[in-house]
Amino acid sequence: MAVLRDIVASVLSEVIAAQHQANLTTERLAEEYRNHPLLRYLPVPTVSVGGTELTLRFALANAEDVFSDQDVEAMKSLEVIVDTERLAKLPAECIHSVTLKLSPQEAAKPSSNNH
Repeated sequence: MAVLRDIVASVLSEVIAAQHQANLTTERLAEEYRNHPLLRYLPVPTVSVGGTELTLRFALANAEDVFSDQDVEAMKSLEVIVDTERLAKLPAECIHSVTLKLSPQEAAKPSSNNH
């Protein structure tokens, strides 16, 4: 069973992992450029994951039963349908979407508090 919270957390985790890999690649390239007689004069290519928008389409299985009972525990365990084939078989009014907007974050600055 897919839980929306887990899906969103997984997507965000993958984006963070992609940025980390891009940073590691930039680090390796910087070293290579620094030691190359011609490349040392060129800017090191970089990639920043951000300014990205991702829309997830989903439906909630048996939502009408759960919401009519007002059972909080049942609401926490609603099945989230994200499979394209299953979504295609549902009426449009049953399909929801959530859009994640990812923005570049400013680099963390070291704390100036020295105690």
